[in-house]
Amino acid sequence: MKQPSTHLPRRSSLPVEVARCLRERLTRGDWVRLLPGEMELARELQVGRNTIRAALAVLEKDGLICTTSGKRREVLGKIKRARKPLVKVAVVLLPAPWQTLPSATLLLMDALRSRLHGAGWQMQMVVEAAAFRRAPSAALESLTARHPSAVWILYRSTVAIQRWFEKHRHDTVVAGSCHSGLALPQVDINYRVTCRHAAGRLSGMGHHRLAVLAPVISFPGDEESLKGFREGAGNAEVIVLRTHDTRSGVIQSLRTLLSGRDQPTAIFTFEARHAVAALTYLSQQGVAIPSQMSLLSRNDDPLLTHLVPEPARYERLPDAFAKKLAQLVISVGNGLPSKQTKHLIMPTFVRGETLVRPPVLKKNR
Repeated sequence: MKQPSTHLPRRSSLPVEVARCLRERLTRGDWVRLLPGEMELARELQVGRNTIRAALAVLEKDGLICTTSGKRREVLGKIKRARKPLVKVAVVLLPAPWQTLPSATLLLMDALRSRLHGAGWQMQMVVEAAAFRRAPSAALESLTARHPSAVWILYRSTVAIQRWFEKHRHDTVVAGSCHSGLALPQVDINYRVTCRHAAGRLSGMGHHRLAVLAPVISFPGDEESLKGFREGAGNAEVIVLRTHDTRSGVIQSLRTLLSGRDQPTAIFTFEARHAVAALTYLSQQGVAIPSQMSLLSRNDDPLLTHLVPEPARYERLPDAFAKKLAQLVISVGNGLPSKQTKHLIMPTFVRGETLVRPPVLKKNR
């Protein structure tokens, strides 16, 4: 898989290259008075703290910054500022490093970067865990001050984050759904219709007891998914189990299902990784998929094509999603009014090999 590039320094003569990157950003005016701390710079450039220190020593020797004990390094007024660049920047705000993201999301980000680059934009990924805490104001103020002209792309954002960006009127696009009461421009999957289709397909096949593995930490799309699933289930019984986003969390939910007197004949998962855990654990417990229990996943991942049996799922085409998201980012960045701020995309149903009619139970005479 292609590694996302975020204008990181080359690895040869690393301190020198880091110093060059920092000098370019100083010239560009990213930091006017004070530099960020060493740990923040190391995290952003994905290098070690010793490398950052060596690079900062080069800049200090050149007279670009100065160090005061116990304080952040000060930017000196000897830097000739470059004119404001014509290239526009989109910044993706992430809660965790990009390499921890699901494969499907990485494919989306790569497609989005390509789309934006083709339109003359740069895309950066910024990881800031503090922005995803209960009170994110200080972290968000610091972030937006460092990228004053950027269009912000919010991924898996909390209600506090979305509310802050809406209140401060920054150019913002949500890669996902807005929380209740907020109206930021957004692009997301039409989860309600998708899950209505999923439940309707399962109940139409004769499944009357349906289990749903839903994440404990939910987003607006997850709540829409539950609404749609219940709408499509008709008279079928729906059992919702809130699952922690870990292997052990999924296993615990499945143990609860298997210990019940009346077990479901079909399981619907929101996350692709939960479908992987369910398929392998149930097989280990002697539950044959799909002859004894059908399995359907709302989300897709390239890994699912390598499983046996291959899970039924809904496929989100990364390029189609990226195209719509890039169009919205460019429109917002250019200050163009949009008649529609909520863009919902329909995924494609992939039949897979994990859906069959439920087994017929033999009645005792």
